[in-house]
Amino acid sequence: MDKLKKYLLELGASKVGYADVNGIASEFTSLPNGISLVLKLPKKAMDHIDSEDYEKYWGCFHGKVDELSEIALEGEEYIKNLGYDAFALTMSRNECDMKKLLSILPYKTIATKSGLGWIGRSALFVTPEYGSAVVLSAILTDMPLEFGKAVTDSQCEDCENCQNACPVNAINPQKWNDRLNREDIIDIDTCFEYIIDQYKAGLGCTKCMSECRLTQEYRKG
Repeated sequence: MDKLKKYLLELGASKVGYADVNGIASEFTSLPNGISLVLKLPKKAMDHIDSEDYEKYWGCFHGKVDELSEIALEGEEYIKNLGYDAFALTMSRNECDMKKLLSILPYKTIATKSGLGWIGRSALFVTPEYGSAVVLSAILTDMPLEFGKAVTDSQCEDCENCQNACPVNAINPQKWNDRLNREDIIDIDTCFEYIIDQYKAGLGCTKCMSECRLTQEYRKG
């Protein structure tokens, strides 16, 4: 294991991978290499979903986002101290278009290209170890990296848990591959409208995450 990956894992990241992201986002052409950071959600987060205590769930979720952001920022500093340029793509730096539920450079793109997992039917990122019970971040850099083997097709097999759990039938039967657009697998407008209504009610929509077969296996393990 190289020193950078070892350092990031020691800081607390659950998974780390490297990808070629050259040309994906015009804002970052000088930083063509991506470092994908994955942090698992604690199993108690799913307990909060079961009890519909969304205040505790979102507190847990955002706490992990903040934790991973700190790891990304420390990774940025580490790389710069080696003499390379780096930019921690934290949530506050990766502006999200809430109507499209899309950021400047999607973390999921870097993660799949790094070989850390794939996109589920729900359009959520899925790992074999934790299902969709993860938060993501990334670092962009010009530091030479040994890229992982990109995942280009879904590994959900015949599982339809998330599709069946969706309360507004926003998930299409089409399984993900990297040749598809996101709209081919999910009706994002219907999803967005429902999510906003849930947030306004102080709730959340996490069925596709919690019902994922691999999320459930992680929870029981």
